[in-house]
Amino acid sequence: MSQIIPTTTDLIVDSLFLIGELAVTETPDAFMLRTGLQLINATLNMWSADSIYIPYLKKLNFTFTPGKDVYLVGNGPGVDIVSDRVVDLTFANYFLPTAGDTQLSYPIQVITRTQYFNVVRQTNVTTRPAFIMLNPQETHSVLTVYPKPDQPYPCELNIKCMLNSVTQQQSLEGLPPQYYLTFQYLLARQFASYYPSANWTPLMEEDYQKYMWALEAANDIDLTIRPSFILTGPSPFYWQTILSYG
Repeated sequence: MSQIIPTTTDLIVDSLFLIGELAVTETPDAFMLRTGLQLINATLNMWSADSIYIPYLKKLNFTFTPGKDVYLVGNGPGVDIVSDRVVDLTFANYFLPTAGDTQLSYPIQVITRTQYFNVVRQTNVTTRPAFIMLNPQETHSVLTVYPKPDQPYPCELNIKCMLNSVTQQQSLEGLPPQYYLTFQYLLARQFASYYPSANWTPLMEEDYQKYMWALEAANDIDLTIRPSFILTGPSPFYWQTILSYG
């Protein structure tokens, strides 16, 4: 049985179903879709300012530049690879064409910053890449490959990104399921202020607070609950500290 991948439009519709503003047989109008998208992106911007990020999984494809070992990944100016900020790297492969239509896939070992910086290495070696290191920064991420590639090898990374913004009908594939419910309740709660006839009950408010607590208490890298969160509130620069050890 194939899995149905929700989109941003599905999320908006589900939130309107939740408050009874749309019936099952009804479709949202342009105002609902436009407003829902604005509310999602405004929430992402607000959470980002508070260092709360929504992770999702995706594959990232690009081509190595011969002789270049450092690649900036992000949505801002001056980046080498346009993508949401990468916070985790699971695996990396590069491809080598052979005779005919066959491509050979070679793994690149993912290493930590300690493994990269605390070893003796030749900085001017140019050959097939063997190691790759991720260094997340505040506004972008840095990928460093060693040795420097000698050819423009196609590369594929399995990564975890932070959701910066969404568009209409954007697929939410890779978004952890618990975040879908959080967004659904959050959107429904905000839509309730637009529609006086909306149904927002105390039980819905209780569920919303529960989902928000789980989101704020989760480590944004591996989605596990931080035990320390239960005992103390986050100190200043808490998320930056978490990311610096990612």
